[in-house]
Amino acid sequence: MTYAGSVTKYKGSEIRESFDIPLHCEAENQTALSRDWSVQVSIEGSVDHPDGQILTAQFQSHDVSDESAVALSFLWSGWSAQNYVLVPGAIYAGNRFEVRELSYAPCWSRLDDIGPNVPNLITDVPRLSNKEQVPSAFHLLTGDAATPAVGIMDQASATGWLFVTEQGTAFGDSSIHVVENADRSSARISFQTPGVRPSVKYEMATTKVPGTDRGHDFKPGDTVELSCRIYRFSCPNVQTLFERFAAVRQKGQPQAALARSLPFSAAWEIQERKYNAMNWNAELGYYAVGTIDMKHQDWQVGWVGGGMSSLALLLEGSDLSVSRALDTLRFLFSSQTEAGFFRGVCYNGQWYGDEFNDAPDRKYPEQWHILRKSADALYFIMKHLIALKEARPDYVIPGEWLDGTRRLADAFVRLWHKYGQFGQWVHTGTGDIIIGGSAGGGIAPAGLALCGKYFNEDIYMAVAELSARHYYREFTLQGFTTGGPGEILQCPDSESAFALLESYMVLYETSGDWDWIRMAEEAALQAMTWCVSYDFSFPKGSTFEQLGIRTTGSVIANVQNKHSAPGICTLSGDSLLKLYRATGNNDYLELLREIAGHLPQYLSRADRPVRGWEGWDMPPGYMSERVNMSDWEGKDNVGEAIPYSCWCEVSLMLTYAELPGIYVNKTTGIVTVIDQVECSWEESPSRNLLITNPTGFPAEVKLLAETEEEAALPLGSCGYLQWSRIKVEPGETKRLSLFGHH
Repeated sequence: MTYAGSVTKYKGSEIRESFDIPLHCEAENQTALSRDWSVQVSIEGSVDHPDGQILTAQFQSHDVSDESAVALSFLWSGWSAQNYVLVPGAIYAGNRFEVRELSYAPCWSRLDDIGPNVPNLITDVPRLSNKEQVPSAFHLLTGDAATPAVGIMDQASATGWLFVTEQGTAFGDSSIHVVENADRSSARISFQTPGVRPSVKYEMATTKVPGTDRGHDFKPGDTVELSCRIYRFSCPNVQTLFERFAAVRQKGQPQAALARSLPFSAAWEIQERKYNAMNWNAELGYYAVGTIDMKHQDWQVGWVGGGMSSLALLLEGSDLSVSRALDTLRFLFSSQTEAGFFRGVCYNGQWYGDEFNDAPDRKYPEQWHILRKSADALYFIMKHLIALKEARPDYVIPGEWLDGTRRLADAFVRLWHKYGQFGQWVHTGTGDIIIGGSAGGGIAPAGLALCGKYFNEDIYMAVAELSARHYYREFTLQGFTTGGPGEILQCPDSESAFALLESYMVLYETSGDWDWIRMAEEAALQAMTWCVSYDFSFPKGSTFEQLGIRTTGSVIANVQNKHSAPGICTLSGDSLLKLYRATGNNDYLELLREIAGHLPQYLSRADRPVRGWEGWDMPPGYMSERVNMSDWEGKDNVGEAIPYSCWCEVSLMLTYAELPGIYVNKTTGIVTVIDQVECSWEESPSRNLLITNPTGFPAEVKLLAETEEEAALPLGSCGYLQWSRIKVEPGETKRLSLFGHH
């Protein structure tokens, strides 16, 4: 590999001229000259050292250079299309999959690709080509990525490389480029400032939008500095690439301090009021997923929160909320079909299929069902049933619920026995696979495992284990997960990554087999690549800039819908807590702290409303899924919020229900604070824990304090019922003895 400083001159976003200034990476300091430019290079460290090599290049223009951009480029000979290419949150395995060009929302019924064995199909997203002798390149802005980085696994040499840069420079956001030559024998990896994507840019399921990026008008003496941290390491498999990335993704950054907001309990009170005032469908008796009179804001099972918000309301709600949560379960079971799966969408009392397309020539349009929805339903039904048994043992669970749960589990068992997979889309009437493949049903093994234990049915556990191992071989082991959302075809996504993590952890806790922990760790590190690792600098004057929104811990949705989001869709992330407890690896607990601890800042409230991009303040309790660092919805919407009530509200509600606000490792004395309080140890022999509430809201904080020996025991589905709850008034400090001293 050789290094170069590059200068590109544009006319609009069309390249006028481009040239390289060779750099010698072995020299500690150097100055390279070319025509009207000089590059002063400083190098610290070694690419083979765990701390990597820091390459910094200062470009200086000695003449007028209009509409220009400078870049650090890495020129790779001996390249191969077999190399695994990663840009966290944007590119997985180069996104080198079969492509179908469809406008949003991309619908399978517009394609001829149907059946259990369709190839992995994606929409027209930035990618490297899987076709020979056609142009192959992707051009991204740093805001498209969870971490502005490129990772490579060179299969031929079993060598891994990571190139990590920063969001931008004084000229604005930088850009990330990987360009292959025609026969894929060489490639160029570049980081450029200002960020210019030549000719076209990506917007909403198409890479063919005319480009709007512009270079900088350099004057004599103008300088700009680009920096990149480079790592080289032995990399026999893609998991090693994820492991190394996890170790360096936040290198040089201080531990992320949580954005100051309001305690989980105060957020809960706002959300519970909102759900009962705005989400309750009194006529049909269920908590809707949204508040707007439109088809996909009424009822959708699973995925965006139908039958999931009710778990949190059952666990933490008032008597009214509990009653309505149980009514929501009744409604859910009333929607079960003869095949055992659930109908996906209800609007104004009428049932619809899950397809987004309304074309009149579709085949059986009302029968298309996103399997992920019923997979979510199975898992969350089991969590409801277990919670009722543990927390409300006097409640008599209706027999039709138990029968319906078994029918749903049986439907998954039939799928497995017939196809050896669960598929992505099924026919609600027959239960057969319409579209196979994808990891969209990745949480089904978790539901089946809980079902097997609850009903003492070996077949459910057997299929849970077989299907989870299938997902591991076909997806986790390959370094990508696909198809969790229902409107992205089978693009790589974060939702299926976290779903598989959930399944592996549930299988560990129900079976005790440590092999599931190994798979869970691999899944967790892949899921981590979707999580934003730093605080993005939003455009000045944007809504999120004015609110001081911190993006660390937000989760990029998928490679098609290029927004980050508050939380995991649609989970609390307690699998990360369970994985930390099993392994003692603090990286998992820290990731959970970043994801969960930053959620309350996105909640619109009366004293701090969040203004949507349509110009009005969202009501208290609303959360928008959009954390737009990318301009995939237009440059003006970077840092702006779509003003809809959304699934991320459910993630925050589940966070309060299922996670501790404070975790204490009593063996080491390390305290991890996820909620909006401050903790320290009192300087006295009694070793009291001091808990201070610095917010203006009363806090009721859940505390889990345990030794490492206790942490080695599975937490189970209802471990949170045993945790202490500490009430701390605004400004108050509570003193708590955890070691038996008074």
